[in-house]
Amino acid sequence: MRTTSMRIVLAVALLAITAAPASAIYTPNPAGRWEANHFFVAADLQYNGDKDLDDGGSIDDEVGFFVRPSYAFAPNATLYGRIGLQDADHIDTEFAIGAGLQAAWEIPQATDWAIGGSLDYLYWDLDNADYHEVQFAPAVSYNIPQLREITPYAGLVANFLVDDFEEDDPVGLLLGSNFDIGEQIRFDAQIRLISEDGFFLSAGYRF
Repeated sequence: MRTTSMRIVLAVALLAITAAPASAIYTPNPAGRWEANHFFVAADLQYNGDKDLDDGGSIDDEVGFFVRPSYAFAPNATLYGRIGLQDADHIDTEFAIGAGLQAAWEIPQATDWAIGGSLDYLYWDLDNADYHEVQFAPAVSYNIPQLREITPYAGLVANFLVDDFEEDDPVGLLLGSNFDIGEQIRFDAQIRLISEDGFFLSAGYRF
């Protein structure tokens, strides 16, 4: 009982630490591990403090709330969609929708480690502009042997705006961690560094 309580406290602390400023499309752990043939539904929150644009402007205080259904079609590989609302400073709340693919490979000689990547797309339905965002994120994760519920990860993120917007600095660093409660519940917290400022939090349930 004490061990379980300590693990929960440690996980909450880890989530709080990782929820500090950085940004772009929230993407699940790019090197995440999933059991095949299961559905998963998550609620995602993302906040981007600022996204610098190539023309010298910026999109400030961007906030998004999304529902993200996914399906693990193979071990450690998922397809997912997202649907929700997003707004920003001087921009009204508008509908947003997207999709993504994530897959990881456990290193045979060191199965605590996995290498993976994700590809994401997001469309934001703005009144006077077309907002399309594409992101690629390679990453590595480590499933802690003493705390199997916790899987920290780190990677690079290349984030691009197309059509009416162009991002000034598209490449950055991502850091985060999963925390699993049993086999059904998964939390995810993530930050981005270098290119943008914001944080990402997620909670989901596996069926």
